[in-house]
Amino acid sequence: MKLLSSLTPVPPQDGGNKDSMSFESLELVENPDSPLNSKSLPLTLEDCVGYMKKLPLRAPNADSKKPSTIADMINILSETSAAVNFERQRMKSNNNDNRREGEPDKMFDYSGELMEAQLSLTKDRISHSKAPGVLGHVVKPGFISFYSMNGKTYAVAEGRWWLMKNPIKAHWFKDAKNQTLDDDFITVGQVRIVRVLPGEVGLIREQGTEVLLDVGTHVFNSGIVSVQGKVKYDELKNFNHGRYHYLRVDRGYFARVWAVVMIDGMETVVPRLLGQGTHYIANHMFKFDGFSKVSDPVIAHGSIHKVNVVKGKIAKCVQDTTSRLLGEGEHTIESTDFHVVGFEDIMKSHCIQHGTITILRVTKGKVALAWKDNDPIFITEPGLYEFDSADFSFDSFRDAEERLIQLGAKKIVQVQTGRVGVTYDNGVLKVLRNGTHEIDSATHIVHRFLSIQEKSIRLATLSGNEKLARSMKRSQAGKQSDASAKPNKPKQGVSDLINDLIVDDKDADLTICETKDLVKVGIRADVFYSISDPEKCILKIDTDELEDLVRETAIATLTNIIRSTALNQIAQSNSVSAGGLAGRVAEDLKESKEVAAASVSVKQPAGKIEVEVDGNAPPASAPMAEFFDKTHDEFMSKLHDDFQLRYGVNISNIRIEAFKIMDDDLAEQISKHALTTAQIENEMANLEGMSLISTQKERTSAEVKNISALADAVAKKTTADAENQRMIDQAMAEGEALRIKAKAEAESIKLKAEAEAERAEMISRTDLGKQEALLSIYSDMVVKSNSGVEKIIYLDPSVNKDSPFALSSMQNLNNDLHALTKLGIAANGTN
Repeated sequence: MKLLSSLTPVPPQDGGNKDSMSFESLELVENPDSPLNSKSLPLTLEDCVGYMKKLPLRAPNADSKKPSTIADMINILSETSAAVNFERQRMKSNNNDNRREGEPDKMFDYSGELMEAQLSLTKDRISHSKAPGVLGHVVKPGFISFYSMNGKTYAVAEGRWWLMKNPIKAHWFKDAKNQTLDDDFITVGQVRIVRVLPGEVGLIREQGTEVLLDVGTHVFNSGIVSVQGKVKYDELKNFNHGRYHYLRVDRGYFARVWAVVMIDGMETVVPRLLGQGTHYIANHMFKFDGFSKVSDPVIAHGSIHKVNVVKGKIAKCVQDTTSRLLGEGEHTIESTDFHVVGFEDIMKSHCIQHGTITILRVTKGKVALAWKDNDPIFITEPGLYEFDSADFSFDSFRDAEERLIQLGAKKIVQVQTGRVGVTYDNGVLKVLRNGTHEIDSATHIVHRFLSIQEKSIRLATLSGNEKLARSMKRSQAGKQSDASAKPNKPKQGVSDLINDLIVDDKDADLTICETKDLVKVGIRADVFYSISDPEKCILKIDTDELEDLVRETAIATLTNIIRSTALNQIAQSNSVSAGGLAGRVAEDLKESKEVAAASVSVKQPAGKIEVEVDGNAPPASAPMAEFFDKTHDEFMSKLHDDFQLRYGVNISNIRIEAFKIMDDDLAEQISKHALTTAQIENEMANLEGMSLISTQKERTSAEVKNISALADAVAKKTTADAENQRMIDQAMAEGEALRIKAKAEAESIKLKAEAEAERAEMISRTDLGKQEALLSIYSDMVVKSNSGVEKIIYLDPSVNKDSPFALSSMQNLNNDLHALTKLGIAANGTN
């Protein structure tokens, strides 16, 4: 789809291949390091007026482990000047860092000059002294007793005492004898004793001035000290005593306080967030408002604002009447005019609007509709879009698959294949073909979508109620927006009324006609049509009435055709055709390629005869086929060209499914006749089929035998060929073996002959050799000639001297011996 506006998605930052849906790439979504945010805010009180590193705790002036030091300090402080002297000494030293917890200040050491001087002066003022024997008042160990003299209060520690120095003016306090020192607060007359335990801070006011007491025992005897109590560190995270403030902030929390700072030489009270740790300050203007969790989405304290934006959300804020969007992270803003409107889930929100800021997340398959500078725009390309303008207004998201998307004068029209869009441009009809069309004109109105696909309607004679019901259905369909992807359902009441008006009759879809011989017949037929010229069709007729026009015209035409046809041309046949199983078997055996498109099957439910088209049955009888062809051709010739030229509508076909005779008596008679005819046809078909089956069985048996004999012959021929080839191969192998053997023997004989010839040549060089060779020949000849002889044959040499089997005669042997003697061998042998 073409992008109608000039807008493009926000590109990724740094030129990277980041996700186009990442909010990090948006300029209007601020990061924590935005210049409008505060870089850092102080989380301590160091720059505030009255800041302290620790509380100014006053050290104890008595040792709780030594009751006598408590009594001595009460007696010393009975004189007002003593307290003044100690205070001066405290201001001078002001160094107790090396003091152990609970121990008195060093200036109260008895070895010190100030303490010795004060004890010396006290001896002249007191009235008590050690009592002799069993006289006087006994003070138990760990206790003290108080007495009064001249309006002042004195004390004694463990021992036996009496008031003999001034017995008239001095007297014991009745309720303060043997006062235990285990109490945290003791008040007797002007005396105040405060015991501060570890982990506690004592609170008093001295002449109206707040004083903090450290761990230990504190003694006062001036009448100008009021005890305010004690506080425990572990029980309170914050406490204050006059100008002194203590604040402990736990990990994961901020403390909201108001503190005084110097700005342009003037003290100004400002809000501040304190981080974890312990904070001390001495300032009457300091104020603690409470604690806030560090993880809280929004922490607002005066002009300080901390906004924590979690991943997947953005914060909508307003600062100085300007809208802001804060992205993921921790934002710190210092402004007197800032507030957070709320948070938005970026994964669930496709449109984020805040003041003049609008962020659109256009996903695949969606189109964003908006107004920009009073002009409608369509955003179709997926991505993030951001706007910060009062002239931009988002309208809605629409599915890209919707057929009509409209905002103001701008429209996107998607016409599907098989439909056309009906529009009016300045009142002039304009038909939109399939495809996507963009319209930017207020006077170009999209009226509806019209189907040009082929439709079929049943040609049925409708009653008045049925016509009314169909009219109401079209009216309901016309009220629905054809451009909407989600059509509305008609109201239940109207649907019920329509259902009541429709008559439930199985013969309601028949067209009632009269034949030439005035016999009423019902025909079930369908007409197929489509709009070929939409412009002509829309200009000529109301397209909502097109179906009624086609139906009424087709019914009238079909009625005229039937009225010119006699009943016997429709329902009778003079020829008989074979059908059923036999017909199909015969067709398979003949392998016929000519299959009729329709045949006649006769039924008779409830005394009626119907003719149906059945493509699997044998060919129909000639009169019935001629009737269907005649009706079809005549119907098409009357309507096709007329509708095409007049309305731009193509009447493509008419299909006649069945017909029946409306007169029951006549139908029954014809049914009986048809039944008889059908029985005859069925019997003939069965006989013909049985004949064909028998013939085919014999043919099949003969073919099986022929195939079996042929297979045997082929098998025998194959076996003989294999045996002949084997014998040929064997003979060739044996011949080759004999040839090789003969060749080897010949070579052996040749080699042996050559060796014998060489040996004979060597032997023949001497006479002895000649004779030896001759004897060897004789010997071999005799051996070979007698080999295999199992019987001994005696041959007389005298009878057959030349026989090879005869033994050599003595004469021959003697001749041979003589020949050897000539060679000298015999002579040598005798020696």
